[in-house]
Amino acid sequence: MKKLSFMLLFYTVCFCIYAQDSNNALLKKLVEKNILTQSEADSLQITTDKETSQNSIGKTADKVRQAFNTPYMRFGGYGMFLYRYNDTENVKHSAEPRVVFLTMRGELTKNLKYFILAEFVNPALYEFYGEWTPSDEFNIRLGQMKTPISLENQMSLTAIEAILNTRSISALIGMGEDVMRLQNGKNNTGRDIGIQAYGNLLNMDTHHFLHYAAGVFQGTGLNTRENNNDKDFTFNVMLQPIKGFRIGGGGYFGEARYIKPDGTEEAVERNHVRNRWIVSSDYRSDRVYARAEWIKANDGGISKEGLHGMGLYYFIPQKLNAFAKMDYLNQNKDLNTEVIEYTLGVNYYFYDACRLQLNYIRSNYSKSWEAPDSNAVMAQLQIVF
Repeated sequence: MKKLSFMLLFYTVCFCIYAQDSNNALLKKLVEKNILTQSEADSLQITTDKETSQNSIGKTADKVRQAFNTPYMRFGGYGMFLYRYNDTENVKHSAEPRVVFLTMRGELTKNLKYFILAEFVNPALYEFYGEWTPSDEFNIRLGQMKTPISLENQMSLTAIEAILNTRSISALIGMGEDVMRLQNGKNNTGRDIGIQAYGNLLNMDTHHFLHYAAGVFQGTGLNTRENNNDKDFTFNVMLQPIKGFRIGGGGYFGEARYIKPDGTEEAVERNHVRNRWIVSSDYRSDRVYARAEWIKANDGGISKEGLHGMGLYYFIPQKLNAFAKMDYLNQNKDLNTEVIEYTLGVNYYFYDACRLQLNYIRSNYSKSWEAPDSNAVMAQLQIVF
């Protein structure tokens, strides 16, 4: 059997060499008979060699993809390069690689999956969880993940319409301006460590009428071990009475451990209530997407509120869209610490999920915020692979 395999391989190689030599001999004869000039023959020879090389490279690339992308292990990721201008900053212009994420996912069995998301500009593990997915109606996810509250929080950075997350979402749903940052010094990006159950109920042929998610989390954020004996609870329920239109809401009830920055207490780290209530709605069609969310929050007795609305229209389906967004955030309702932000933006998709983004943001602050009104322009290149 080994001899037979060797002979087949030997004859295949000989045939390829013979075919190449035959092509060269044919071109030589055509030149001798003045049917082709020498330059034309050389051009044909270069083209043939190039095509042979390209086919070889393509086959090698396919083999690499097959080796590194199997049902058990599939790689992907995305990167974002950001330019920003702000008229109130000391350094008004800046450009930087914003994020470079690498993902790995796979199916160990039909209903047992895993997902890993890591970032390399500021190296950190963002997500690492396993899933048991026996049915549409009931699934379990365990590990570090996005908490199941707020429509925008469930969206990838590659999918939201603007370059940055909506400010009220960032401040109240566990991102850069949330009090969770006070306990571990991180932008927790709406993620935490815990377990959740989720699923879709009442199949209506074209869509499910109800989506639910509920979970128990540590409340400490990214890559941070538990710091008290209490766990946080969150839930979210969305109804879809007609395809493309969703409405619903949820809640988050827990604690965060930090030193209050307002000086109303002595400088001692302690647990503070961190509760949220949210109402969400969105609508999606081929050319239109609109979203609105209202959030009410209580952080250690400080009442907070956020509200945003956004509308987007595709001028060229899947290629070019523009959007407008208005966002209201009150970080302390007793002191009326308000900011209203207006965002206008354009997205151009030059290949699948790869896009160029341009945003203008106007921020108007109340006097108690103690910040000047600002104008910002941002541009971003997004590559998804």
